[in-house]
Parts: sequence; structure tokens; C-alpha cells
Amino acid sequence: MYGYRARIGNAVAAVATEVYLIDFYKLVPGGVSLMLTTLPISARSAVDVKTCLEMSRDAAKTMAECGADLIMLGGVPSQLDGGATLEDLLKKFEDEIGVQVSSSTTAQKNAFKALGARKVGTVHPFTAEHNARHAGYLREIFGLDPVAIHAGGRDFKTLGKIPIDCALDWGRALKAAHPEIDTLHFASPHWRVIDAIEALEQELQVTVITSLQAIAWESLRRTGVGDRIEGYGRLLREF
Repeated sequence: MYGYRARIGNAVAAVATEVYLIDFYKLVPGGVSLMLTTLPISARSAVDVKTCLEMSRDAAKTMAECGADLIMLGGVPSQLDGGATLEDLLKKFEDEIGVQVSSSTTAQKNAFKALGARKVGTVHPFTAEHNARHAGYLREIFGLDPVAIHAGGRDFKTLGKIPIDCALDWGRALKAAHPEIDTLHFASPHWRVIDAIEALEQELQVTVITSLQAIAWESLRRTGVGDRIEGYGRLLREF
């Protein structure tokens, strides 16, 4: 079967996703498969978040029954709602379904720690009204210094149309404006970023972490796939 090394069940916090599917398979070695459920989040409203949390629980159970080796929950807002810590939520899901459970938040937190990130510049594809939220994630969830935030000005429905040049240009601009940045963080796994990782690391002498890169890395390592992946940054190559 396709996932003879690992089968990753993923509840993705997007009502529709396109880039995620293509880029996930660029990042993982042969024998690793993706079992995908999309969640109806398009505007991060309170209703969206509550619905996603409830659907994540049902999706995790179904994917476990289908034979997933790991369940990966997507979407920072949906993971942090519900009145419990993320660690408690994941443990509860694991106890309910009998399969290990992680999250995109957990994956990025572990990636920041592995790479020794300290001064972080975040690039996200959304409008500037989301800057404070992203700075808050860095400070409160990841325990890092948010040096600066760059907003790409797009919305959920246009993420699949963003060309790779945007990731390159926005990353370069943020580093040029804030030379003290040691880590560039590209938030959201639903726009084309991973093909910019290696170029930016080499050109700017920074570490690059993207949401999808961290998700793939966490998924591989948690399922015992230790392959070192070339071409997509230090995280997959060295850790």
C-alpha cells in the first residue's frame, strides 16, 4: 500500500486546500501517505473555531479507525479553544482513539526549539489586522521574541494563487528591515513557501521554519521515519 512506512491522518483547518497536498508530498519520502480531512474555517470566526474543534475530534476518531499511525490537528485557533491546554486536549484525544495525536502548533513549537530560534520574524499571507495575533502566538505560545511581522494582504480564497516570488521577496524585505532576525517563520501551510526555504537560508544566513515543513517533520519523526530530507532547510536535513 502507499503508506507502508507511515500513514499520517491530518485534520486541516481550511475549507478548501490545494497547495498543502502538493507540497506535503514534496517534503516526505516515499512510503509516507497523507489521509486528509478539511475543516470549515474561512474567516476565523468564533463559530468557525468551535465547529473545527468539534469536527477535529470526530475526524481524529475516523482516521484512527482507518489505520492512521498519527493524527495531526491543524489550525492554531481551533487547537487553543475549548477551555483546556493544548497538551490536555491532545492527551484526551489520544486516550479516546488509541493513536498518538499531535498538532501544527506542537510541530512548530518543537521546530523552534530544535533549531534554537530566538529572534523571529513572521511572514503570513493575510491582511495586517492579523499581525497582533501572530505576534501573540510567538510570544505566548512559543515563548519567542517577535521582532517583526509582515502581512501579505491576501485572504483564504486567494492563498493558492500566491506565487513563490512572494515568499522570497517578503522574507528578504523583512530581514533587510530587521537584520537582527535569526529565524524567518512563514505562517499558514496553504500558500507556496517550501520552495523558498533553502534559498532564503543560504542567502540570508537565517533559519527558516514554515508551518507545513514543521508539520511534515513532526509527522515523520513521531512515526519513526528518520530520513534526512535535502532541499527544504535545516530542520528536515539535520534534525
